[in-house]
Amino acid sequence: MQIHRAIRKLQPYKAPGLSNVANVVLIKCAEQLVPYLRPIFRATFSLCIYPDSWKEFTTVILRKPGKTDYMVPNVYRPIALLDVIAKVLSSCIKETLEYHTETLQLLPQSQFGG
Repeated sequence: MQIHRAIRKLQPYKAPGLSNVANVVLIKCAEQLVPYLRPIFRATFSLCIYPDSWKEFTTVILRKPGKTDYMVPNVYRPIALLDVIAKVLSSCIKETLEYHTETLQLLPQSQFGG
């Protein structure tokens, strides 16, 4: 279920990462892929192995629209293109950490935002 939720959160037509697997592929083929992703994700923790290809990314620099002077650095927006499988695993880990943090009340009441 958790992997399915993470896949449903993906934006279908975002640029793919270095593996060139588009988000829409996971979205459309989730039923067929999740049974294979589940043991792969478990193995990353049981074997303490995180594939090197999941750690690699490309950063693309985009111009922010409507800016008058593109000689100023802050008119550009960096976009990191990550592997889609790594994004799904990260989303699952984030969901688990949020659940345990809230359930065990690990943050002080005065904590707001990031």
